[in-house]
Amino acid sequence: MPSSDELNDTERTTEELAEVMFSGNVIAVCFGTLLTFRISLGGVDVFVRHSLTEDQISDLTASFSNGEVKITMPPALRASGPIPVDSGEAALLHRALEARNMLLGG
Repeated sequence: MPSSDELNDTERTTEELAEVMFSGNVIAVCFGTLLTFRISLGGVDVFVRHSLTEDQISDLTASFSNGEVKITMPPALRASGPIPVDSGEAALLHRALEARNMLLGG
């Protein structure tokens, strides 16, 4: 598995991210304490740091096809509204996926 590029700089451009991936590195993007995305030329892995119900997994999977990251939380665990996601991390994820797609010729 390629070595991980510790990416704290959410200001990297799509082209810079493509260079990182092309050199064999993995781009890690964390969505709070819930999800970690690891993006490389070999694939996109999503790690969930908490157990999810089947309904939550279905919601998450369906939201990806709509270009979203949506997880329905049970009312007892929900403070209010959706799980907050840092806008910089969300933008980084979008650019990293674009960079991967660009390298794969898509």
